[in-house]
Amino acid sequence: MSISPLAARIAQARRTRMPFAFEPALAAPDMAAAYRVQAQVAQELGAKIAGWKVGFAPLPASSSILSPTPWAAPIFDCDMRESGGAHVLAPGYPVKIEAELGVRFGRDLPVRAEPYTRDDILDSISDAFVGVELIVSRFANVADADFISKLADSFSNGAYAIGAVTGAFRGLDLSRLRCRLAVDGTVYNDRQGGHSDGDPLIPLVAWANAQADQLGGLRAGQFLTLGTLNEPVPMDRAALIEASLEGIGEASLRLV
Repeated sequence: MSISPLAARIAQARRTRMPFAFEPALAAPDMAAAYRVQAQVAQELGAKIAGWKVGFAPLPASSSILSPTPWAAPIFDCDMRESGGAHVLAPGYPVKIEAELGVRFGRDLPVRAEPYTRDDILDSISDAFVGVELIVSRFANVADADFISKLADSFSNGAYAIGAVTGAFRGLDLSRLRCRLAVDGTVYNDRQGGHSDGDPLIPLVAWANAQADQLGGLRAGQFLTLGTLNEPVPMDRAALIEASLEGIGEASLRLV
C-alpha cells in the first residue's frame, strides 16, 4: 500500500515527537481518505489498535442534513499509559487534558444491516472506566488544519490512561456522573455530566451503525472513549493529573 504525503508526515511526527506545519496541499479530501491515512499511519508505525475515540462532524450553518455524521479515530497501543504512571512531555509540545468516561467491548460489533440500539451497545460492553486523554496534534498550526485532516491525525490523540473500572455500569446514570478533574490540586472541573451530547453513548451508537474505518472496526477487548467531560486544560509543564467519576473511581497520570 503506497502511503500518502499526509500519512508519511504524521507518522514521522509521531516517531520524532516533533510537529510539522500543516499545508492545504496535504489535506485529506474526504472522510474516506482520512480513514485511509489512519490505516497507513498504523501500518507505518507497526501499531495495534487499543481503542477508539468518537464524535460527530460539525454541520455547516447552511446544511440541510438533520443528523451529523459520526466519526471515529484509533488510539494506538504505543500511546497507552498506566494510570498512576507518567507521560514524558516533548519540549515545546504542550498537551490538553481531558477527563473521560470510557467503555470496553466484551464482543465484536460488526457492521450489520439491522441498526444497533442503545441496549444492543450496552449488551456488548464488559465494563466502564475513568479515562484521562492527552490531546496532542501533529500539526504545529492545528488551527489552520481542516476538520477532515484532523480526523486523519486521530483527532489529536496523544496518550491515554485507563483508571478505575466497573462492571456494574448499568446501574449508573451515565449522562449525570459527577466528574472531577484536578491538576496539581487545582480543580478545573467538578460537576455532574458535561458531555456535549448529554448521553455519552449517543456517538458510540451512531458510529456502530456507520462504521467506515479501515482498521477492522469495533472488536472485543478494545475500548472506546466517549468524549471529554470538561473543557480541555492546556498544560506545558510537569504536573499531576487526577480525575474521578462518581460510582466508578479515579485515574491519575503524571506529566514529566
